[in-house]
Amino acid sequence: MEKQTIKTEKVLNAYRILSTAKYGKMSDSDKIKVWKIARALKPVATQFEDDSKSAAETMKPYETFTDDLTKAQEYERVKGVGCEMTAEEYQKFIADFKAYNELVSKAIKDFGDKEVELEFDALSEEAFGKLMASNEWTVEQVMELGTLIVE
Repeated sequence: MEKQTIKTEKVLNAYRILSTAKYGKMSDSDKIKVWKIARALKPVATQFEDDSKSAAETMKPYETFTDDLTKAQEYERVKGVGCEMTAEEYQKFIADFKAYNELVSKAIKDFGDKEVELEFDALSEEAFGKLMASNEWTVEQVMELGTLIVE
């Protein structure tokens, strides 16, 4: 088993990709390796997601923020035509929403940048190729996973 030091944010991204991965073209032993890698990533990813949700909920600037978000999404969908939210209210909400996003990002930044140590058996290049062949991933997803789980 190999120990790796990885930023929490990268663990979350890798876990999101692996948690929905298909293993169809892999050998049984490599399927088990991928499953164990996902298991190693899961607690860190889950904790970061929970912390992010908690920060997002806690940092809401006012009580009706969620309702206003729904109205703003409707405003965008219909391009303001026949909407409950006026153009002025929409602009005000967008400003509030940007400030809210920045605050949440600041709150969780240290957690995302925190390096964690994980231990798992990495995949061979051949096994990773079979994992890729079993899935329809983007190049970005392949790069994200490849740097973490391949020997």
